[in-house]
Amino acid sequence: MTSDRGFTLLEVLVSIAIIATALVALLSLQSRSLTMVQSAEMLEGARLLAERLMGEGELHGVPGGEDKGSQGPYTWVLTEWRMTPESAPPGVPVLPGRQLSLKISWNEGQRVEALDLAEYLYGR
Repeated sequence: MTSDRGFTLLEVLVSIAIIATALVALLSLQSRSLTMVQSAEMLEGARLLAERLMGEGELHGVPGGEDKGSQGPYTWVLTEWRMTPESAPPGVPVLPGRQLSLKISWNEGQRVEALDLAEYLYGR
């Protein structure tokens, strides 16, 4: 007489294969999650740098019309264009003011990411 208690070797192997597949999927999700967190941190750092640079450009202007620099993993170019009726194409009305443009770039793995901003300040 045989006993029906316990598992066969085939049942154990199938259950181990299912568990291994699930663990591989979970580990790949964890790795992707860490990559996304690092990407979000880099973007937030670029946003904070942009906020500071645009604020300085608003208050003090950009000497010479262009300023370049780097800070940590970021490189940036801040440009200022003074809008006057003389700088516009003929017949196009222009409010006096200035345009600030900022491009911040950084490397993320093998890609180059960038954040581009433009701001228009009238009457200054």
